[in-house]
Amino acid sequence: MSILLVTKPMAPPWHDSSSQLARAFAVGLQGLEKPLHLRLMSTQHGSDISGVEDEVIYKGAGRFAPGILQNLRVFKRLLTAKGEELRHFFFAPNPRSAAAARVAKRFIDRPSVHTLCSMPAQGRAVKPSLFADRHLVLSESARIRLEREGVESHLVEPAVLPLSFSEVGRERCRERFGDYVLFAGDLRPGGGALEALSALSHLPSTFKLVIATRPKGADYERCLRQLERRVEELNLKQRVYLLGRIDWIGDLVAGAHVQILPATDLTAKMDYPLVLLEGLAAGVPAVVAQESPFAVCSDERSVFACPSKDAQALARACEAAISDEAATLAKNVYASRFRPERLAQDMVRHYEEMGVAV
Repeated sequence: MSILLVTKPMAPPWHDSSSQLARAFAVGLQGLEKPLHLRLMSTQHGSDISGVEDEVIYKGAGRFAPGILQNLRVFKRLLTAKGEELRHFFFAPNPRSAAAARVAKRFIDRPSVHTLCSMPAQGRAVKPSLFADRHLVLSESARIRLEREGVESHLVEPAVLPLSFSEVGRERCRERFGDYVLFAGDLRPGGGALEALSALSHLPSTFKLVIATRPKGADYERCLRQLERRVEELNLKQRVYLLGRIDWIGDLVAGAHVQILPATDLTAKMDYPLVLLEGLAAGVPAVVAQESPFAVCSDERSVFACPSKDAQALARACEAAISDEAATLAKNVYASRFRPERLAQDMVRHYEEMGVAV
């Protein structure tokens, strides 16, 4: 059976979370004894995933949002049949993409699955952006949101490949930053950066906060200035390190004692931030906002959920997460819940339920 994955560029550097999710599926599928042939939308450089067929659709993989010409190449591919028996879409719901998919389906009618990799802002209807035969969501909160719009969806929690890191690189991070808590997220309102700062002010003075964030969005500079003012107000300048885009994120995550991400607004973001799952794989516990979708994963031993505005509770959770036991439990949570093989099994089950021969 041949399946076409409709995605953003399936090629390094794998910055986009939806492509990372599709990559985890493709890799996890290799461990299953299923006669599935995946066709991936990639670049001339390829996906570097064994056992798949890369189709050259995109010219490059550096941008988060492919341009209009790139999207036209995707649309052109959808108007062509190359032997695939099912099409599986991995992207955020949006009306324009949905309209294109509906048009393509009139010409090439194939069973379709859409994994909704993120959700639009609260208050914005999702239903007009849906088109597939089956809708998969990545969190229970997303499933409930669609249910309220009268749409049936199915929960398939995400998975991720472990980050690549080295012991030398991890120790280099610890030497540079000391004992640190990592915030890897956005500076925008609701992203959790200011709350992480407040939590740091309640942690022992030996602890540092490393903020790793990519400079993007129209409000980035304003949010950065707001963050810097807050650092000054809390007298934390000697305890905060602000990093931009780096190519050693694996070392940075693995070197942290704990990740803190008290985000409450994950609009256009994956409900389960993949960097947290990557951290669990490396034995790094997580502290998140009680208001976030990921809070359902809290076990109060390796994943902790606290009210986002309760700085003291966030700080206590960070301290509770710093132990060898918590690190071991974090690895166990990843192994039992977020491995690519589990994702592949869930996806195949949905294909079978749709009556597609696997």
